[in-house]
Amino acid sequence: MNPELIIFDLDGTLIDSSDDIATAANKTLLELGLPQMSEEDIKARIGWGVRFLLERLLPPYRAGAGEDVRRDFEDLLTRSRKIFLGYYRENLTAKTRPYPGAIDTLDYLSSLDKKMAIITNKPIGFTEIVLRELGLARYFSVVLGGDSLKNRKPHPDPLFEVMERVKVEPEDSVMVGDSSIDCEAALGAEVSVIGAAYGFRGREGLDGQGCIHIIDSISELQTIIL
Repeated sequence: MNPELIIFDLDGTLIDSSDDIATAANKTLLELGLPQMSEEDIKARIGWGVRFLLERLLPPYRAGAGEDVRRDFEDLLTRSRKIFLGYYRENLTAKTRPYPGAIDTLDYLSSLDKKMAIITNKPIGFTEIVLRELGLARYFSVVLGGDSLKNRKPHPDPLFEVMERVKVEPEDSVMVGDSSIDCEAALGAEVSVIGAAYGFRGREGLDGQGCIHIIDSISELQTIIL
C-alpha cells in the first residue's frame, strides 16, 4: 500500500490503556458499592466512549421499565461518570504505554512523509494529555476525540473531517483500528481499513469486518505501507 494519509485509532491500536481504564472502572464500581469486574470484561466494553463503557458496567434496567427507573439509572450514570473521570484523569498514563513497535513504526511512516492523524472516542482533553505524556503528539497533524465533533465513530464524519483538513481523498487514505467501530467508520467514509488483532478485541472482533489486512503487531505496517 502507498497511502498518503494514515488514520489511527488510539486505545487498543497505538496504546495499551486497558489497565488504567480497568482500574478507574473498578474504583468507580467500588465507590458505588457494586461488584468489580475483570480487566478482560472491561476491555470488551472499551472503544465506544465513556458513556457506553459505564452503561455496560452498571446493572441494567429491564426493557419496559417505568420512567422512575430510567431516571434513577440516568442519575446513577451521571454519578458514575463523575467518579470515573475523576479517577481516570489522575492516572491517564500510570501504566498506559505505546504497544511494542509503535514508536519505531511511527518513525518509519514519518520518514516516508506520510500524513498521520488520530480518531478516538476518548475525550479530546484526555487524548491530548496521553499523547503528550507518552511522546506521541509530534507525529500527528490532526487529532479528534469523541467530543470533538457532533458525531463520533462508528459514524464516518470524523474521517471526513480529517481528510478535509489535510486535503487527502478517501482512496489515498487508510484507517488502522482494533474494532468493528473503526471498520464501520472507515468503510462508511470509503476508506480502506487495517485491523489490529493485537488490540482489545482480537482477530475474532475483526473477521468479516471488511479489513484489507489484519495485523498481529503494529510493526507489520512497516511491511505493508510503502
